[in-house]
Amino acid sequence: MEKDKLIEELKQKIEEEQMVKKSEVILNHELQERIEKLNLQIETLLKINESFQNKITKLRILLKK
Repeated sequence: MEKDKLIEELKQKIEEEQMVKKSEVILNHELQERIEKLNLQIETLLKINESFQNKITKLRILLKK
């Protein structure tokens, strides 16, 4: 009887650990997507910023003339 109870407890623990692992895998995937989106936003903002810097530089040069 005790042996059966121990087996059931171990099965339960294995099942819980598998669920935790699945949850962590899903969370990791979601975080990877979020990181990729943020990297894309940074890249886009850098391009926009560079464009504005170029325009500002040209305007400053014109103002100095």
